[in-house]
Amino acid sequence: MVLDIDLFRADKNYDPQVVRDSQKKRYKHVELLDQVIAYDKLWRTVRYEADAWNKVKNLSSRTVTEKKQAKENDGDSEEFNKDFTISLDIINAEFLAKLIIKQIIRLSTLIDTEIEKIKEKLIKIENERNMALYEIGNLVHESVPISDNEDFNKIERIFGDCYIRKIYSHIDLIHMIDGYDSERGALIAGSRGYFMKGPAVFLEQAIIQLALRVLNDKGFEILYTPFFMRKDIMQEVAQLSQFNEELYEVVYKNDKPDEPIDEVKYLIATSEQAIAAFHRFINVNLSFEICCCSDEWLESKQLPIRYCEISSCLRQETGSCDLDTCGIFRLYQFEKIEQFCISSPHGNQSWQVFEEMIGNAEEFNKLLGIPYRIVNIVFGKLSDAASKQFDLEAWFPGSGKFCELVSCSNCLDY
Repeated sequence: MVLDIDLFRADKNYDPQVVRDSQKKRYKHVELLDQVIAYDKLWRTVRYEADAWNKVKNLSSRTVTEKKQAKENDGDSEEFNKDFTISLDIINAEFLAKLIIKQIIRLSTLIDTEIEKIKEKLIKIENERNMALYEIGNLVHESVPISDNEDFNKIERIFGDCYIRKIYSHIDLIHMIDGYDSERGALIAGSRGYFMKGPAVFLEQAIIQLALRVLNDKGFEILYTPFFMRKDIMQEVAQLSQFNEELYEVVYKNDKPDEPIDEVKYLIATSEQAIAAFHRFINVNLSFEICCCSDEWLESKQLPIRYCEISSCLRQETGSCDLDTCGIFRLYQFEKIEQFCISSPHGNQSWQVFEEMIGNAEEFNKLLGIPYRIVNIVFGKLSDAASKQFDLEAWFPGSGKFCELVSCSNCLDY
């Protein structure tokens, strides 16, 4: 999950200032961009040197072959003059032609050593570059409000009566139908553990079935995702901050004799993480949350692809419990229906799909009769992956507040 490195290369006809301006509007460190550019220039220089060493390695191999075909003597010694120092400046076809076969073979060994040194140097520089690159967010859409204060989120539209007040909160209502037991849940699972009971179970299943039918009728492919992911895959689809703040780590006991080391895996915090890896390394726009990559290539004519995922999600939630976070709200474990679309990078398709997806969420909430508003999230509160994000915030009449139920993001090709 990073920007295309070419966006930082002025010689590729891109303007790094565009990235700098976007990063500044996100209220993030613009110095990271300078680090990426500096490390990338160094990486390209060292990469050029690595390519040069590989070329002389191939040239040495060809020269040995040619000399053997010409039936030249291997020679008596592989040693060079005492003042000989290996350098790209001196190794060329003319220099190699003067050497005997044993000397060239010896030289090839020295070249291999230089290649290994360059590889290690490249890896180190690339890691430094990527560490800075991972912290730079996506290019933000021009329609996003510029602020780092969510009080300045732009209200796009409102549905229903979002001012009516009710006596009972969502916590009161769930207890009135005996649909929730937090005390036993906390004793067994710890903080925010719960048992859902009786009518609440049937209500949740009914809502899930309704959501699946709505999206299935719109041509979405229904997927049930894995609950855990390998560490290397999760690193490709999750932001670095999520590993410490959100994700649960589990250890998979490896019983294979040839692989004695236990493997670390991560429980999914959202089905987007698993579905983002469904097609790894594809170079296309992705709408709605996380984008990623695969060995699989998709043709533009196949797009857009629409997925609907159902999964249990497990995530760490920080903050104290009050009226608005108690009950079945902001839990460590919950069920979720997700939309995830892969769109073409050409034209305006990703933004059309973005509007379609938030429209699907609105249609579903209208079916349930839940008042809501759509808000355009400010620059400073966007995830690194999002170019633009609309939240659907439902009106909670018992609390007299709006609470987020849906987040819809366009991540472009991040």
